[in-house]
Amino acid sequence: MKIFFPGLVAAAALVSSGCGGVTQGDRASGFFTAERDQTGVALSATELERGMARFRGFFENVTLESVREKTPELYAEEVWFNDTLKTLRGRQAVESYFLKTLDHVESFRTSVDDVAVSGANVYVRWTMDVRFQGAKESVRTIGMTMLRFDGEGRVVLHQDFWDPAAGFYEHLPVLGGVLRWIKSKI
Repeated sequence: MKIFFPGLVAAAALVSSGCGGVTQGDRASGFFTAERDQTGVALSATELERGMARFRGFFENVTLESVREKTPELYAEEVWFNDTLKTLRGRQAVESYFLKTLDHVESFRTSVDDVAVSGANVYVRWTMDVRFQGAKESVRTIGMTMLRFDGEGRVVLHQDFWDPAAGFYEHLPVLGGVLRWIKSKI
């Protein structure tokens, strides 16, 4: 028996078009291109410590003021950025994205739980707590970020790996209920 929900299809289309400009087909090709083009450099232990201090400083408590102040310190001018919701190119686009995101949240905090390095790749495991405006409690999610830094210690590639369905979509009023229902049927 096939079950078809026109509203679900419309909601899914709305979410995918409104939350990141996701294109149909090969969703990984943008990352593979960025991975090829944004090679980054292997940082010394001291440079890595400084770069990770900037990363932690940016994400430990994201505010309008901190985004304006810390984005140029953390991200290179030509950064490639993907947080699974949106793919961006350029530091100004990243800054604008965070500022727009903050229009909808009361608090946005991330703690770095672990860091691993392989050549020029830096892998960061994190826990993120976001409290949306009007929400009774924060949404907690876990994930990983792959970073590459330039010779000046700024991020040239930022690729997040996390589950936005569990992290955010399930907490949206209508779509969240639909997603939880679908998960209960699988």
